[in-house]
Amino acid sequence: MDNEITDVPAADGAEAPARKRAPRRATKKSADAPVEVVTHDAPAAESATDSGDAPSDGEVPAGRRTRGRGRGRAAAGAAVDAETSDNADSSESDDSQADNGRSRQRNRKRGRGRDDDFDGVSDDDVLIPVAGILDILDNYAFVRTAGYLASPADIYVALGQVKKYNLRKGDAIVGAIRQPRDNDFQNRQKYNALATIDFVNGAAPEEAVVRDDFNDLVAVHASEGLGLNGRFGSVKKGDRVLIDAAAGASRTAVIRDLAAEISASATDAHLMVVVSEGLPEDVTALGRGVRGEVSASSYDRHADEHVTVADLAIARAKRLVEKGHHVVVLIDSMTRVSKNQLAVIQGSRPLGDGAVDAAVFSAAKRLFGAGRALETGGSLTVIATIDNQTDGFPGAVRDELLDIATVVVTL
Repeated sequence: MDNEITDVPAADGAEAPARKRAPRRATKKSADAPVEVVTHDAPAAESATDSGDAPSDGEVPAGRRTRGRGRGRAAAGAAVDAETSDNADSSESDDSQADNGRSRQRNRKRGRGRDDDFDGVSDDDVLIPVAGILDILDNYAFVRTAGYLASPADIYVALGQVKKYNLRKGDAIVGAIRQPRDNDFQNRQKYNALATIDFVNGAAPEEAVVRDDFNDLVAVHASEGLGLNGRFGSVKKGDRVLIDAAAGASRTAVIRDLAAEISASATDAHLMVVVSEGLPEDVTALGRGVRGEVSASSYDRHADEHVTVADLAIARAKRLVEKGHHVVVLIDSMTRVSKNQLAVIQGSRPLGDGAVDAAVFSAAKRLFGAGRALETGGSLTVIATIDNQTDGFPGAVRDELLDIATVVVTL
């Protein structure tokens, strides 16, 4: 914000000596000093304009003789005016430097005021590298730098950058932020803004502008096996697999063992494990025992955080499949994910509202139904556990997902 310059009038009745010279303000500024403008009006300027004993050029004070002393006062007034002019030039020089500094600050922060704009990078900027997964919300976007959940270290992304590079939710972003300057801290935003984008999903950002969209790719029947044994031996790349089992330690152990087997047998597949409302110790065990990506939200998290983890994990998997990769996502469990989707969508509406139920089922199908094999190569295999209840809300979710599953394994 520009500094506001306020004139301070002289006190009523104050008389300024005619021969008093106004002090000059220093105009030399260090190039490295932060832009800080503190403006004071010169005493001589106040005397020339506010004092009744300091007439302006050509003005004759009322009730006074114009000879002798009047001419002396006129000469003194001219000297004061000359000094005031010098001070005005000095002040104008300072204000010009200040305006340049303020303009630079405004240009740096233009992206904060308008979501479609983003800042450029100047030669004297110091850049700090950052990386994470892009999460696009309704009116803003962030690079999540600490997993899939929001954190204070997240990086703000202007919508102008999103549009310029055709960025999508789940993109892996590598870029840089500016190192804050000393004079930036007083106007520091909550999140650092992304200044440059160097890579999108491991490629130049320009390549992301024109790329395939997962939803537009042609799905085909899965035909290539994952190479698993036992009850999961029939699972192929691109299948949608439901593990119908009661919740408990045994189901968690099955997920852990299955993840280890996929890591060993399907070495060309990218493995992702999503745990919703998991126990902290189970999350730790999965993270240490699985050679893959583990995204977990423990039971003490809010409902919207559980939904965010699942949504962003599937979005990330889609971005990889668009590039021709094979991805396997294990979800434990779709029942808990759907329950949290219900809590987020329902709000204050009563359970059983038809619109709410339809929205929850649609969200659950969108996650689980993302599994498919693609004609152009690449596949997304979704293997999800579900409670084996047949009544109530869990039973309704189970019935909806059974309709679109290609493989069902009952434990």
